[in-house]
Amino acid sequence: MKESRLYSFLDTKKGFSIHFLEGTKLINDIYDTHNVGPNASSYYKNTILTAQHMLNFLKPGESLGVYIDSETPYFRFKIEMGYQGTMRTLLLPEEFSNFPETVSGVARITKIFPSQKPYSSIIKLNESKANQVVNQVLTESYQTNSKVLISENQDQSIMVTKLPPTNVDKEGNPEEDISLDDFIISEAAFTKDLFENHYDETEIIINKFEHKGFNYLGSKEVKFHCPCSKDRMMTNLLNLHHNDLNDVFADDPQIEIRCDYCNTLYEITRDDLAKLQ
Repeated sequence: MKESRLYSFLDTKKGFSIHFLEGTKLINDIYDTHNVGPNASSYYKNTILTAQHMLNFLKPGESLGVYIDSETPYFRFKIEMGYQGTMRTLLLPEEFSNFPETVSGVARITKIFPSQKPYSSIIKLNESKANQVVNQVLTESYQTNSKVLISENQDQSIMVTKLPPTNVDKEGNPEEDISLDDFIISEAAFTKDLFENHYDETEIIINKFEHKGFNYLGSKEVKFHCPCSKDRMMTNLLNLHHNDLNDVFADDPQIEIRCDYCNTLYEITRDDLAKLQ
């Protein structure tokens, strides 16, 4: 299966950027890693396919976390991604499977920079449509005129952004200004063709967009990757109070710790920790 890719295009005549995510392998890898129930799979997929478009707002060295803290019903959903295209995700509690039509709680967005303090924003969710939370984040936190569209049958999505007005050659004949919604409607047949035919070949995808008059800007591989390691797990254990650490190894000098993001199991002994102290 081909690695998933996020493609970027520009409509210079009407002033829009278009980003197309072919996410089949990404979703497949996440389902292989997490025990996603049948009732949760649609929400899981839709949230990831919308959130991954926030990669478009990252610069080299930056990373981003989207954390949905729902109180009604109660669940925690985390998506963390980096500029290079890697991401990981987590749902708590794991057995939660009945996602509702609406969500009430907050969405927290944390952007991490290589040489300055992280930036965080909080978006209130008041019976927000579950499949529109990321679109709400784009509007309220990033304050962009954007919308993400998701394929009903394929693991694909498109984000369309209306760009700020720019100076236009007075001798030219710029096209009449068009709203975001009107642009999406005007390209509905093109979007339908993309989603229904499930194009996944890079050359075909680029040709399809260029044939419509969109300029190809580039693409990047998007994949599930967790940076956890045994050393990181041991470092976390060392942050425990001395008495708590003794309790952890009270019954056995060797314990197993599972990473919640990728389900990797690490065997750690008291001697392993002693070598780091």
